[in-house]
Amino acid sequence: MQPNSASRSFATPTSPKRGPLDEMDISTDGPTAADTLTATQEDYFLDLFWQSYHCVLQIIDEADFKEHYKSLWVAPGRSRKPSALVDIVFALCMQYGVAFVPRSGPVTQTQVDVDGNDATIAGRWLYRRSQALLSKELESPSIMTLQCHILAVYYLCNASFQNMAHSTLAVAVRTAQILGLHLEPPESMPRKTKELRKRLWWTLFTVESKTCMKLGRPLSAHISEATCSLPADDHELALLSGSSFASSEDNVTWHTYNLQNIKLILAARTVYVAFHDRCAEVLATTNGTTLYSDAQALETCAHFLSTGMECLHSWRHGVPNGLKTKRRDPGEPLSRDKSLLDLELYAPVWLQRQRLLLELLYHDLAMNLHRPFVCFSTVPSSSLQLAHGHAISCLEHAMAITQIMHQMLTEGDTLRGWHEAFQWQWNATLSLIGYILGYPLAPSTPSARQAIDSAIDVFETFGRNFAIAASAANVTRDLVAKADFLIFRASGNGIVTPASPSSSDFGGLPANAGAENAAHCSNGMFQADMDPSNMFQNSLSGMDPALTVDSLNSLEPMLAGSSNMTNLWDFSQG
Repeated sequence: MQPNSASRSFATPTSPKRGPLDEMDISTDGPTAADTLTATQEDYFLDLFWQSYHCVLQIIDEADFKEHYKSLWVAPGRSRKPSALVDIVFALCMQYGVAFVPRSGPVTQTQVDVDGNDATIAGRWLYRRSQALLSKELESPSIMTLQCHILAVYYLCNASFQNMAHSTLAVAVRTAQILGLHLEPPESMPRKTKELRKRLWWTLFTVESKTCMKLGRPLSAHISEATCSLPADDHELALLSGSSFASSEDNVTWHTYNLQNIKLILAARTVYVAFHDRCAEVLATTNGTTLYSDAQALETCAHFLSTGMECLHSWRHGVPNGLKTKRRDPGEPLSRDKSLLDLELYAPVWLQRQRLLLELLYHDLAMNLHRPFVCFSTVPSSSLQLAHGHAISCLEHAMAITQIMHQMLTEGDTLRGWHEAFQWQWNATLSLIGYILGYPLAPSTPSARQAIDSAIDVFETFGRNFAIAASAANVTRDLVAKADFLIFRASGNGIVTPASPSSSDFGGLPANAGAENAAHCSNGMFQADMDPSNMFQNSLSGMDPALTVDSLNSLEPMLAGSSNMTNLWDFSQG
C-alpha cells in the first residue's frame, strides 16, 4: 500500500510508456515537437530557476551560466545548441513549474495514476539528453559535469527514482574527488572561484549525507578525507557571486542559508552515526539481535540519543534571527510549540522559502532520529520511559511539519509545487500513523489523529497538480481508517498502567503530559485477537521496508518488535 509514483509506473524517467524495461525499446525514441521548448518558454523557466532552486542549491554562478546560455544561440530563428547543464536546469524547472498547473478533470481513479504528463517527470527528455551528453565526459569531467550530476540527483528524487538518484550521487562524489573539490582550494585562486568550489563540495556532501540517512545506506563521503573548509556567507562574497539578492537583517545574506543547511546536516549526521555505533555496541555486549526485546538495552540507546540530540539543539540556537520564521502567537521559531507562522509581508520570496525549507528540514531530521523508538516493544512500558519520550518527540516534530505545510499551502504559494516538501509531509504522515498504531490510547493520540486530517488536506492540495499526492491522500485515508478501528477496539479493553516517568523525559511537553502518555503507552492493552501487527498485516504487505522521506515507503520499521514485521534495527548482520 504505497502512493502511485513515477518509479512504480515507468522503468526509468525517460521511458516512453508504462511497463517493465524489457517490454520497450527506447533507443529510437526522442522528444516530439510538443516536448521542445521555445525560446520564450526557456526564458520563463530560467527565471523560475533563479527564484527557486538557485536560492537553495547555490552551485551555479548566475553570470557565468547566462554567458554560457547566450553562447548556445548561434543564429536567430534556430533552436539553441544542446548543453548538459542547461538541459538539466530546464528539466528541473519544468518539473517544478508544471507542478503549478492544475490537472484537468474530476478527481477520479485516473487522477491518482501517474502518466506521461505528470509533473514529477516533466522535462524528462531534457534530462535524458543531458545524461547522454554527460556520458562523453566520464574520463575528463569538469565543474559543469559535477553541477549536472547534483541537479540530476534532485530531478530523480523529485520523480521518485531513489535508487537512480543514489547511484548518481556515487558518480558525483567520485567526480568531485577527481576535481579535487574535497581539498582546500589554493590561495592563488580568485575568491569567487574558491567559494564556488567550496559550495559545490559541501552541497554534494550534504545531499549525499541526507540521502544515505533517509535510505539507511552507508555513507560514501567521509569528513576525515576532506580538508575543504566551510563556505563563507559574508556580504562581500554575496556581491561577488553574480546574483542580485538583497541582504537581510542580522548580517544574513542569501549564502547564509547554504551555510546553516550544511551545519544542520553535519549535526544530524553526527548524531546519526554515533547513535548507530552505540546501538551496535549495546547489542554486541548483550549478544542480542534486536533492541526491542531488551528494555535495558533500549533505554541505554535512548539515553545516548537524548545526549546526542544536543548537537541539533546547539545548531537551532545558533541560527541567525534573519533565517527564522517568526510566530503570530507567543511562540518560538524552530520549536514544537504549535504556534502559527507569522510571515513577513514584504520579505522576498527567496528568503521566505529559505526560512521555511530550513525549518522543515530541521523537523524532518529530528523526527527521523527519534523515530526508532516509535515501536511495538515486547517489554513492559514502565521500563521504557526514555524510549517513550523519544516517541513523543517524534510525534511532535511530525505535527510541526504538518502544521507548517497546512498553513503555507492554505495561505500562500511559497511551497506549492515543491516536491521535497510533499515528501517531507508524507514522511511526517507515516510517523503520525505509526504513533497511533503504537500508542492508540495515549493522550497525544487525538492530536496526532487531527494532524493526519490536516495531512490529508495537504495531500489533496498537492494532488490537484501531481498524481502521487492524490494517491497519498487515498492511502492515508485507508490507513487511518484502520487505525481508527484499532483505537475503537483498544478503548474497550483494560490497560496495564506502568509507573509514570518524570516529565523531563518528554521533550518539552506540559508537566503531566509525559506521565500521562507513558501511562497509556502500554502494549498490555493488546489482546491476542487484536494484535495490531496481525490487524495491519494485509495493509502493509509488500511495502518497502526502508522508512524514508524520499522513497515513499512503509510503516514496517515503526512496527519494530512485532513478530510479523521486518526489523530495521537488526544489527546482527554487522
